[in-house]
Amino acid sequence: MARRSRPRESAARKVIDGVLARLGWITDERRQDCNVFTEGAKTRDQSKKLERKQPDYVLYEQGTDTPIAVIEAKRPGHTLKKAVEDAVRLYARPLGIDIVFATDGVLCQTFDRRSNTALFLDGEPVVELLAPKILARFAAAGPKLVTPTKVRQTKQQLMSVFAQANGLLRKEGLRAGLERFGEFSTLLFLKLISEIEADRDSRGEARRLEARYCWEAFASKSPAEMLDYLNDTVLPRLVRSYNHSGDVFNRRLSIANPNTLAAVVARLSDLSLLDAESDVKGDAFEYFLKNSVTVGNDLGEYFTPRHIVKLMVDLVDPAYMEQVYDPCCGTGGFLIEAFRHVSRKVKLTKTSRRVLENETIFGRELTGSAKIAKMNMILAGDGHTHIHQKDSLESPVDSEYDVVLTNFPFSQETDHGGLYGLDTVDANPVFLKHVVDSCAKGGRIGVIVPEGLLFADNQQYEHVRRYVVDNCEVVAVVALDEYVFRPYTGQPTAILVLNKGRASSKPIWFYEVLDDGFEKTTSKKGRKPTGADDNDLVVLRSVWSTRPDGDQSFFVDVDTVRENGHKLSLSSYRPLNDGVERSSWVPLGGDEGICEIRLGATPSTDVEGNWEGTNAWVTISDMRDRYVTSTERTISDLGVASSSVKLLPKGTVLVSFKLTIGKVAIAGCDLYTNEAIAGLVPKDHRVLPEYLYFLIPSINLRHHMQPAAKGKTLNKKILESIRVPVPSKKEQRAFIRRMNQLEAKAIGLREEAQALDQETVTTGRAFVDAMR
Repeated sequence: MARRSRPRESAARKVIDGVLARLGWITDERRQDCNVFTEGAKTRDQSKKLERKQPDYVLYEQGTDTPIAVIEAKRPGHTLKKAVEDAVRLYARPLGIDIVFATDGVLCQTFDRRSNTALFLDGEPVVELLAPKILARFAAAGPKLVTPTKVRQTKQQLMSVFAQANGLLRKEGLRAGLERFGEFSTLLFLKLISEIEADRDSRGEARRLEARYCWEAFASKSPAEMLDYLNDTVLPRLVRSYNHSGDVFNRRLSIANPNTLAAVVARLSDLSLLDAESDVKGDAFEYFLKNSVTVGNDLGEYFTPRHIVKLMVDLVDPAYMEQVYDPCCGTGGFLIEAFRHVSRKVKLTKTSRRVLENETIFGRELTGSAKIAKMNMILAGDGHTHIHQKDSLESPVDSEYDVVLTNFPFSQETDHGGLYGLDTVDANPVFLKHVVDSCAKGGRIGVIVPEGLLFADNQQYEHVRRYVVDNCEVVAVVALDEYVFRPYTGQPTAILVLNKGRASSKPIWFYEVLDDGFEKTTSKKGRKPTGADDNDLVVLRSVWSTRPDGDQSFFVDVDTVRENGHKLSLSSYRPLNDGVERSSWVPLGGDEGICEIRLGATPSTDVEGNWEGTNAWVTISDMRDRYVTSTERTISDLGVASSSVKLLPKGTVLVSFKLTIGKVAIAGCDLYTNEAIAGLVPKDHRVLPEYLYFLIPSINLRHHMQPAAKGKTLNKKILESIRVPVPSKKEQRAFIRRMNQLEAKAIGLREEAQALDQETVTTGRAFVDAMR
């Protein structure tokens, strides 16, 4: 069928065509089994419903005439949100289609008419086009899917297997961390690659690793035979195939006890890691390594959350035939995502496969994680050849790469500042200079930096900021939510998006992320997605092509930046008071107040059935973090029914008002509290929970306290009478932003102080030991 697309959209349409084909959609409309139709519908009746309107793409359930999704190729100057609205009104509604995609070929937004929300997979918004089987599941089951139970159970089993393997390898005398994990990673690699090869077999594709080197060839052998077979047959094959670019695999296992090996292999044999709808096979190494690295490691290296990695890759948009470089690649997160990003948009031929595998991905890593990055790239489809274990700062790079993506380790020291014209041992400015230097003119950069590097009145920091502004177009500065890197660190960070070239006169766009779509918690269990489709990253994707002014975004002229010490931090240019008229003060509670105040209670402890239920029950000791999502004790439905506890919905502000006065938190889920905590439930949308969270500690509650048997306390009537300012939403958000920044900086300083304390102790002990 002849293409009738508008010329300005043709580039995006070509990308979409390629992505659909790679995902398994049949796009040739001459074929009987075609399930993608462009600029029209499949049947005559459907075409009549469109009244001559031409949708860019209509996707059909395989083997039927049932349309299940519309794709709208975004027009220049429109946001993805506007494209979604147009597609719903013009095509989805007339055809009775529930699911809509809007994309410019790089960024993608989804919408489901059944819920008026985005599509969600495992609690995270879907931000890319989907394969036919997954889309069919969304069409049948609704806008929110979870990974199949089998796969979710596998992830839990992985943790269990790692814990057991860790214990076994400890007995072998292997050191914790990369040494112990490196040994385990070889076995895990063999399990994963064996399942991938079996899957290739089932689809009639050629194997890359012969069956005699795969899992089934040794897993059932006796322990002694298994150890000999791996050392004498399997590992030599891996060494020959992959060690030409540096050591990826050891020539022999470090495990000496055959029974230890057999125990680890037996546990892995119970698992099935390959599933087309899960990320287990591609993410297993980082998943395990994350559990083996202790919080606060001495290399300043923290895992970049996957949703941030994908965002940065999408914003920078590496293309086929471009070379992508990460000077601090860790286990390969940015490189893997870049490899997938490019691969999705290219038709695989002998030539394109060679380019992707050998001429696209380049990385360096100081630590032994480089070996894991190589393994990860092999699993992703190769591209491991140009990943090397070396100190990037020791070897400057001059204008060599088209795209640079990285999150360099913060607060390190280096001896190589002089190689970059910097008189400092502080590695932060040296890393940023290395990043900019390594990018070719006309290339693009996405880099995460500590916020201090963007604003501190430090000569070397200002020098490198000036270098950035003089040699790049600063496209955007995206200030990240301070919880993004939790539980590893609370240090404030930002993403710089740069176009390498000459100095630009274009204004710089600043955008602040207050909600990245994940829980605000410092729990070592990690941050779970909130399932909200209006978080700031979704908004950022939607408006990226137009980059407007808004409550959380604004432009600053480059000249203003130059006059202000080349500062590139958002907080340097957005004042707290933006001219909004002074607001009135209103009571916290009561008939005229902004909140309904609900007091907690304690179910009888004499009735065993009141406790250990499914309802969270908060005491003051549970109020450790900003958001309370779990509690030490829980109560049953009987406990709720038999006491005067009050349900507090998610978003309620919790305030301790007895004995310990003024401690605050926010309910991260529906919950109950004891009698020492009051719940402030906003009556309407006039007040934001985080505004009250920061405001209440600023009020001197002790002026309102009254004597009690064990000290001073407050009561409900007094709480209701306390008056607080309620400004506009815009002014509340500005206050929240400023308080978030201050809190994050305070956390960073406390962590730095703890590190210095530890260094003091270590230095003293080392001195004493040396004098013995």
